[in-house]
Amino acid sequence: ATGQQGGSVLRALVAKGVRCVAITRDPDSAKGKELAKLPNVEVRKGDLNDPQSLEAAFEGCDGAFVMANFWEGMDPTKEMLQYENAAVALKKVGSMKHIVMSSLEETASHPKMADAKVLLEHATGGMKVPHLDAKNRSHKYFEGLPMTYLYTSCFIENFTSFFTLMKQEDGSYQFTLPLGEGPIAWTILEDLGKMTAGILDRPDEMIGKTVGTSSFFSSGAELAELMSKATGKTIKYNCVPWAVFASFGFPGADELAQMFKFFTDAQDEFLAVRDLKRCEELGGPLADPVSAFKALPLKYDS
Repeated sequence: ATGQQGGSVLRALVAKGVRCVAITRDPDSAKGKELAKLPNVEVRKGDLNDPQSLEAAFEGCDGAFVMANFWEGMDPTKEMLQYENAAVALKKVGSMKHIVMSSLEETASHPKMADAKVLLEHATGGMKVPHLDAKNRSHKYFEGLPMTYLYTSCFIENFTSFFTLMKQEDGSYQFTLPLGEGPIAWTILEDLGKMTAGILDRPDEMIGKTVGTSSFFSSGAELAELMSKATGKTIKYNCVPWAVFASFGFPGADELAQMFKFFTDAQDEFLAVRDLKRCEELGGPLADPVSAFKALPLKYDS
């Protein structure tokens, strides 16, 4: 619950007056102590690598939001094991009426990814975007549980960490991503939290369903305009082919490149799963991207 997605879900549930258990590896951390100050929140210790700790943490709960963090170690096998551990604990607790799992699509077998490389030979089959494929292949662990699978999209909050605004000679800023020219789905974390809370409010309607998250659809150029409006700076989008981005060589470059290839090449299907009207029905009015960007400590590099 101290992470971005879990924290957003917790705050949305608290705003609805729901009594919550926030699970974290270290309840005594600064973030854990902050969560304990929220109304109707009990902070419990739990570790996705320790199924027994999860069983104790889930005790007495009737709903759950579950996610693992691929980017902590970038190991899809570990991520899948963490989801398996969560599923085992949830089944043992036996009190769950509704569970939402943060997930994404399978890419390796998708026809739009035929020309993408297999980045990882895995026991479950080759993976082309491991942090997507691992999540999707973890669904099997949750069979028999009352599930909703929540397919996320790219978070604008990634511009505070993963994505950098580079200063140019003319004083403007530029971000370089392989987004093509068309729109992709972007999610503001606040909306993910509200959508998840809305899903948990509708077990009869949502159990057994898969739904996507999005706050708005935007091309790279349109995103730059939104960021410029929010910051008062001139921000530009530098479009590069996904194969070029993959060659940049930083850890995860090929992973992100092929992720964006999937987002853009399977655009119609990807956006349809993340229907904005449906997102608003579940979570209420969607956040304004300009206001959201204004509130973020964007990552600049001079």
